[in-house]
Amino acid sequence: MKKALFYSFVFEIIVQVTAMPAWGQAQHKGRQNLPSKQLMVVLTNNWDALQGRLYAFKKQRGKWVLQFSNKVVVGSKGLGLGDGIIPLTSTIDGAPVKHEGDKKSPAGIFSIGTAFGYAPARQVRWIKNPYICAFDTLICVDDVHSRAYNTLVSKDTAKTDYNSFEYMHRNDNYYKWGLFINHNSGSTVPGDGSCIFMHIWENADTGTVGCTAMTEKNVLRILHWIDAKNHPLLIQLPVDEYSKLQTIFKLPYIKHQK
Repeated sequence: MKKALFYSFVFEIIVQVTAMPAWGQAQHKGRQNLPSKQLMVVLTNNWDALQGRLYAFKKQRGKWVLQFSNKVVVGSKGLGLGDGIIPLTSTIDGAPVKHEGDKKSPAGIFSIGTAFGYAPARQVRWIKNPYICAFDTLICVDDVHSRAYNTLVSKDTAKTDYNSFEYMHRNDNYYKWGLFINHNSGSTVPGDGSCIFMHIWENADTGTVGCTAMTEKNVLRILHWIDAKNHPLLIQLPVDEYSKLQTIFKLPYIKHQK
């Protein structure tokens, strides 16, 4: 495949997997089941905490069953209410709101986008999500004035209307393995936050600039487990706010230690 065609193919995949599902655009009414068979729940002790825990569930015979859990870190400034598949502003009052560059990870309910990593696609056929190799010129645009805001594009071929971005192939292992979290996707709002990933952490005491991070071993466990056909979701909230949504969306009970 020619280089230009490959980059075009990559961009098409990213657009497809980061688009917001139609079922999530309406405000929730009453109790309802989320249309997912795999659920990752990240809970922190409060809005300002940078440390938390991820709980992975699979729906079996109509019930959520815990598969595994592990420590995570979120933004160094904690969490802020983000743009997910279902608006939560009427349910969660007085919460901080996620903005570009605020070093907060988005709180809410999010669909999962493409997996990515430094390995060539032929070596990761075990991944059951769309996958993109983070080649040297793959970037994520975080310039709020760019038409490519909050998308992955090739720096070689994309029209340069951006002044700010980050390389997806770094000089460290942070993005050696990861998942794109669909915050502020679909009808993207400039300034609401961009380039939100699940990736490898620096350590258990260092927060991110807005992503959710953990050990390489735990990222790999998620990548082996997650399956796009199960419509996986991420719910990320302080534990007290999660309890408010538990009944509304028939979410699993979690005994989270503060």
